[in-house]
Amino acid sequence: MVVFDRAHDMVGVVDAFGGQMVTLSRPTGVTWQSRSAAVRPGTAYERRQLRAITELWKQQHKGLAR
Repeated sequence: MVVFDRAHDMVGVVDAFGGQMVTLSRPTGVTWQSRSAAVRPGTAYERRQLRAITELWKQQHKGLAR
C-alpha cells in the first residue's frame, strides 16, 4: 500500500504494522518507522511519484553487480 508519511515528508510502501508504529520502505532500499497517525493513503500523484522513483533507481543501477 502506497502511503505518505507526514512526519518524514516522504512517500513509501507499508511493509509492516506493529502497535502504534508502521515500517515503511522505498524501492531504493531506504526503510524507516513512523507513527501510524502520521501516515495517510497516498494520492494518485504520490503513487506516480513512487513509480518514477522506482524507474529512476532501476535505470541508475542497471548493469551494476549487487
